[in-house]
Amino acid sequence: MTWEAFAIRFATAPRAAHRCFIAGDDAGMRTIAYHMALLKGPGGWVAVDTGQDAAQCARHGRAFLRPVGEALAALGCDPARVGHVVQTHLHADHAGQPHLFPGARFHLQARELAYVNGPARCHPFLRQGYDADDIAAMEALVVAGRVDLHDGPAAPLPGIELHHVGGHTDGLQIIRVATARGGMVLANDAVALRDNLEQRRPFPAVFHVGDALDAFDTVLRLADAPDLVIAGHDPRTSDGPAALPGSEGWIARLA
Repeated sequence: MTWEAFAIRFATAPRAAHRCFIAGDDAGMRTIAYHMALLKGPGGWVAVDTGQDAAQCARHGRAFLRPVGEALAALGCDPARVGHVVQTHLHADHAGQPHLFPGARFHLQARELAYVNGPARCHPFLRQGYDADDIAAMEALVVAGRVDLHDGPAAPLPGIELHHVGGHTDGLQIIRVATARGGMVLANDAVALRDNLEQRRPFPAVFHVGDALDAFDTVLRLADAPDLVIAGHDPRTSDGPAALPGSEGWIARLA
């Protein structure tokens, strides 16, 4: 079974280049793109993360582009018919809109839920990427019986594999997807920018540097080719082939 894959950019923000790499002294500025992904296959629709709305982006200083729901509609996806949401981790830019998918089962690493409710978040540096409302919303979904909490590798649907890597957060997971191009890895924040991977320098928003470095090896091992590793925050991810006429820089076809 193979899947089509789309990247949806919903916001951007400038960031000094030296703040994009651990021990960075790089000059200039970078553009950070904020994405969620959508998969389409014989198993139906699968969302990868839920993104943020305009108000949430404003609170975090991000330039909002267009609503995720608008992109879903453009692709012919009824959010109510999305059967599964892979929640890579619970940072606010990834977990802000679970309500968009009222019929979906959510897939999260149990380690991420333990992390956001554990002692690590007593440190301001480690809690700055989270919104309490997003964590509460995920816990409500757990109570409602709509979350599968995974302990390591999982295969929720044929052609979709989940792999825990940690690093960026303790419970970060990535997705290997069987596509017509081959085995693609939606690396998400394990590879924020393509240069993080190519230079083997993690993005500074990190919980465990060693795990972040090991994640680079994991994404390359899982992908059928290096160019099938999809970086989570690189503008080039959504600057690729437009999925639809007029969707340049907004909705890109990955496979």
